[in-house]
Amino acid sequence: MARPDRSNPRLRNMASSSQMGSPQRAGPPQRPIPGGVPLTGGIAADIRALNSSILLITQKMKYIVRNEKILGRNLIVLNKKIKSIEDKAALNAVSPDSSGASSAEVQLLQQKVALLEAQIDDLRTRAAFKEELKELKYIIDSINPLEFATLSQVRELVDKRIEEKLKKEEKKKN
Repeated sequence: MARPDRSNPRLRNMASSSQMGSPQRAGPPQRPIPGGVPLTGGIAADIRALNSSILLITQKMKYIVRNEKILGRNLIVLNKKIKSIEDKAALNAVSPDSSGASSAEVQLLQQKVALLEAQIDDLRTRAAFKEELKELKYIIDSINPLEFATLSQVRELVDKRIEEKLKKEEKKKN
């Protein structure tokens, strides 16, 4: 049977109203997890926030890699310019007046190259690579934060157990 096109809002409304026997639920949607316990809004929101943070980090990584490539190309161009200027200075017997201008230009280009190299090194030290992000995602998935309890939940459980023990001891005494 062909699936109806639901891109049209009217058809979408008709499709949702044609779902017979499906009760409407109030509150946040709950999805089952492998343990059979539905996700509540708070934990699901935290997981979605973590997922979106990871996606933002990967997007920033793409920008960093692109900028690193651009800086690398600029370095190559500047190195070629420096080399050509140094070759010209070495080949030509230049008067002291004109050699002062070319050496100043060479020094300026060398400073620019040093600055670009420093920026590239900084980007490399601050950036996380795609493999590291995959490893981080694997660790988060393997830890499964849904299995952890908060401190207040643990305290409540301990208080309940203590109350139960006290009630049992009172029943035994009576």
